[in-house]
Amino acid sequence: MIRLPDPGPQWRAILERVPAPSGGRLFVVGGWVRDLLLLGPFSLGSDIDLVTDADLSIWAPAVARAFGSELRFEPGFLTARIEVGQEGGPPVRIDMARFRREDYEFPGMLPRVFPGSIEEDALRRDFSMNAVFLEWSPDMKGFIRVLDPAGGREDIRRGRIRPLKEGTFIEDPTRLFRWARLSVRLGLSGDAFLERSLEKALEAFDLWTRVGGARVFREIERVLLEPDPLEVLERLFSSRIIESLTGIPGLSRPRRQRLRRWLRFREVLRTRGASVPGWESLEREMFFLALLAGLPRRRFRAAGERLGLPVRLMDRVERVLYEREGWSFSGFYAGMERITGRDPGRMRSVADLLDLSRVLYLVLIGRESDLEFWEEYVVRERWDPPLLGGEVLLSRPKIPAPMRGAILAELRRLQRTGILRNSAEALRWLEEKISEEFP
Repeated sequence: MIRLPDPGPQWRAILERVPAPSGGRLFVVGGWVRDLLLLGPFSLGSDIDLVTDADLSIWAPAVARAFGSELRFEPGFLTARIEVGQEGGPPVRIDMARFRREDYEFPGMLPRVFPGSIEEDALRRDFSMNAVFLEWSPDMKGFIRVLDPAGGREDIRRGRIRPLKEGTFIEDPTRLFRWARLSVRLGLSGDAFLERSLEKALEAFDLWTRVGGARVFREIERVLLEPDPLEVLERLFSSRIIESLTGIPGLSRPRRQRLRRWLRFREVLRTRGASVPGWESLEREMFFLALLAGLPRRRFRAAGERLGLPVRLMDRVERVLYEREGWSFSGFYAGMERITGRDPGRMRSVADLLDLSRVLYLVLIGRESDLEFWEEYVVRERWDPPLLGGEVLLSRPKIPAPMRGAILAELRRLQRTGILRNSAEALRWLEEKISEEFP
């Protein structure tokens, strides 16, 4: 006898609303089932994979109508998706699919998909623990059967992650990222078969040739969402996955230190970043600054393209790491200390002259004792408005156009150092400067 699991009240309420597929059966599969069997119903996330042997083009619209949701249907992949809003919580994503088999014309490319059997659908998946099917009965409002063609339940019981076939990582190299994420997050061990599968993939000289950068970038973003992204990165580096992709040979001590700085600053942004415009993109940009700093420039571009960095993001990171124009000092952090005398107001005023990408890099390379200073500067002080805006200078025709930027910078420095404390004082200073220098 097999004891079938309880999905818990939240997911039971959702599954009870799913209509039965006409002339077919309904199964839940994938990570949702894995986490339910491994950790229980309160560990489940916000997405679920439903599969059926019925006609998806009829059943999927019926599911969308039952939830009042917009349907995204991809007939070429035999998949469909809806999102279901929840009061007081994130939306739930329901992925639907027909049992499928896959044909990889070339390793690394997206496969061609055809209708298949449940056994074929199991074998197209990555790991045995993701190929356990729980049959849901809409009439009985519960699970009625478990199908386990790949032996995934035993691997779940043992806490073991096992590829379904030796070439699983060659078929789809992005599964290497999935292995690292799951093995770290769930504390899973491997075996000799997993080691052979990893070794076989990493020995393939053209492993990533047909994998588009956009797919890799999505995997990197999933790593960054993990509870412990640094441990996942350690796993990706120690297993040589990052090296096979980018050519970066290992997680050096400086790179590890920068990534730890990034993680600390990410937490600051997430807890206090409501006032920071676009803080989500800042944490991503700072991550790539931390990861790619130290590479020779000729290798940076190739690594960025392999990681799928969007062009604008890659240009910003490259400019900070390799172009010194725009820095107000030489020698990086030591140069800033020399020209400011480590006076906080002067350090802020110099940072005001830098674009935000360069300020993020200062956080990565600065003194440990200055971290709180830079965190405070970015999350609060950088966004404090200046005492006078550019429109005030434009209204003074005596000021030559080439001098306006320098005057605004000097005003900001005096504000940062506490010499000018309000707009009235700043305006008096400006009028005196005009009368002395531009009579």
